[in-house]
Amino acid sequence: MIDYDKFNINSLRLTYQQHSRYGLINIPNFLPDNITQKCADELDSLPLEKGKHFTRKGSCMYEYNDLSITPVQDKLVHALHSSKFIRWLEQLTGVEKLLPDPHLVGAGYMKSFRGDSLQVHTDFNWVEETHLHKAVSIIIYFNKDWDSDWGGCLNFYDFNNEELLSSIKPDWGNMLVWNYGNLVYHGYPDPMTCPEDQSRKGIRLFYYQSRSKPDADNPPHRSMYWFDEKERLPYDIKQIK
Repeated sequence: MIDYDKFNINSLRLTYQQHSRYGLINIPNFLPDNITQKCADELDSLPLEKGKHFTRKGSCMYEYNDLSITPVQDKLVHALHSSKFIRWLEQLTGVEKLLPDPHLVGAGYMKSFRGDSLQVHTDFNWVEETHLHKAVSIIIYFNKDWDSDWGGCLNFYDFNNEELLSSIKPDWGNMLVWNYGNLVYHGYPDPMTCPEDQSRKGIRLFYYQSRSKPDADNPPHRSMYWFDEKERLPYDIKQIK
């Protein structure tokens, strides 16, 4: 599903790190055309009533994270939650020990239409279901022949929400990656003017880190195959000095 060999990870990492305020990169043609097409077709086929209608502070977007009704999305999420992709993402971003969210909180397919917008905001930083802190976000877009004049380009601003730093067009199969930050403002606040038969489509996924520490009373150890008959406790023979 993902051809890692076509990417120069060292070059991508350098581009990512050169963003003026925080790590951010737009990678063209990340997904093969046939996969992008399958995602676009599946998302177009989903009725609006099957999605969650997100309308916070005037924003408008339909979100779908029920993988039982989206088999193509299910396979894509599986690939993007895999060890191989996560290790690749860690190389790209320099953020270590990333974890996916199996519950897809705030994630999954998304689509919006003419007149819709996404008001400028900063993302949530915590998932209660897993007690993890957000670290990296990605979006992959499924929009063929999207015209920038229609709007819908995702804008990123400085930490004061004043200066426009980047404006990312939601192109066909491209992947946007950025570091989470509490002051990373982004959105497309102007209502889109795309034709009625067009929609802005993509998938969002978020990756997290745990800030837990090893337990001093029960430090990390291997599986313990030995048993101390006197102490009535398991132990690892490698820990015997």
